[in-house]
Amino acid sequence: MAVGDLGRVIATQGDKERNIPPCSSCHGTDGGGDEATASARLAGQNAIYLARQIENFRAGRRNHPLMQPWAMRLTEKEIGAVTDYYASLPPASNAQPPQGVDLADGVALALYGDWRGRRLPGCVQCHGPSGSSVGDTFPALNGQPYSYLLSQLTAWTQDARSGDPLGMMAAVGGRLTAQESKSAAAYFAGLPPEGLGSDGEAQTPAESASTPAGLAARAEGDRSGPSQEDIPGQVDIPAGRAPDAQGYFEPPMRSERPDGRFGEMVALGEAIFRDTDTHPDSAPYVGNAQSCENCHLDAGRLPNSAPLWAAWVAYPAYRSKSHRVDTLASRIQGCFRYSMNARASVSGQPPAADSTVVVALLSYSYWLATNAPTGDTGMPGRGYPDLAATAEGYDAQRGQIVYQDKCAVCHGSAGAGQRAEGQVVFPPLWGADAFNWGAGMHSVATAAAFIKFNMPLGGFLELTDQEAWDVAAFVNSHERPQDPRFTGDIAETAKRFHSGRDDLYGTPSPFDGHLLGRGAAND
Repeated sequence: MAVGDLGRVIATQGDKERNIPPCSSCHGTDGGGDEATASARLAGQNAIYLARQIENFRAGRRNHPLMQPWAMRLTEKEIGAVTDYYASLPPASNAQPPQGVDLADGVALALYGDWRGRRLPGCVQCHGPSGSSVGDTFPALNGQPYSYLLSQLTAWTQDARSGDPLGMMAAVGGRLTAQESKSAAAYFAGLPPEGLGSDGEAQTPAESASTPAGLAARAEGDRSGPSQEDIPGQVDIPAGRAPDAQGYFEPPMRSERPDGRFGEMVALGEAIFRDTDTHPDSAPYVGNAQSCENCHLDAGRLPNSAPLWAAWVAYPAYRSKSHRVDTLASRIQGCFRYSMNARASVSGQPPAADSTVVVALLSYSYWLATNAPTGDTGMPGRGYPDLAATAEGYDAQRGQIVYQDKCAVCHGSAGAGQRAEGQVVFPPLWGADAFNWGAGMHSVATAAAFIKFNMPLGGFLELTDQEAWDVAAFVNSHERPQDPRFTGDIAETAKRFHSGRDDLYGTPSPFDGHLLGRGAAND
């Protein structure tokens, strides 16, 4: 029997002689899952992910009275055949989301998370723009039966399921309330299994809910915030917002975004900030696969992740990098020049200071800094916290081990990142689509601080100081696009612009000995 036929037979007929029931008896003839049996949608899922789950059942990391004995009876050949079969099917869904479940918490957690409250990233930041899967680790959530999603969230919460890389979901599940689990499950169950809607936005059962200001308010920790229907046409921003329990400034919630032309510009700024490389307004100025949010988490709101509210009040300021007094507008242009590698973009240059892109980002920054103390360059949470050097220094060889163990699951073993539905979910860390040799993150010290206090996403795993330094050295020991200030000579460019102690440009690669700084292969 051909392998392709074998998978179809196991899925649709099973094997009576070995007491192997057909998968379709629970998962549906189209692989779309089943609400009554809380069976998963398999159609269109990644084959490697599906095979890994069968192994988890066999190893006892997942418990199910039917799936465990079924998995034990399959041969390796049959596992490969049936998972390939389901991966080849068009996405289908038999989900029937329950009526009357408040989607507010689910939408907010799915799209934005709860960074300030529980260090929770949005579900889509790992599972893709509409929860339609990323690679072979983060499965599709969209169109999964509600009963299945809820049962799995409960299993994670109760420590009844394991086998997830680095214990990610166990940590996430333990931070959700029962109501939040129901709401998130109902939200994703109602999304179409094909992914993004025709307008590029994820769809709820009723109408588009990809950017609902009222529902997203709850992602900011305001569990008594207004519903979408309660939001007035014009919101009065509070005269002042007290610092949070840790002493960090709190920016306005999304529900407080004003109406009118200014509110529209603020919304545009956030959209550009989150999807800089793909947004139609900013994409012409981006020459790689990076967005502002990659280095400024929670859309520029999170303390100790270079938040925008602390940047707004600190400019204009003299910067030794540019040897001039920079405004925030010119600082943003610098981000496009270096972090976004504008030289390789369609336009070949950063956006103009008075362009829609820069004005939108300035408007968003200004609004986030509402009532922040102008001129306060020492706001708690500004930039990335300093990370003290370790007695052992840093070592890229040690960092390679840390990277493969704790970073590659998201960013890929070759540092190329991962995409889903045409959008970057996990950004490239080196190579042609990474930030260039002039970006601030190319400094080992800067990268180590960012990694220590912000990675991995969700804070479910904390790296030691030594691991942060070592993995930063590993990442920055790889080639990336050339520094726009390149003089034509690596040694001269290194002397003029890269003389810092933690700057690897112009130093020998710890892996093959070539002088770092020649640029990425297709630069």
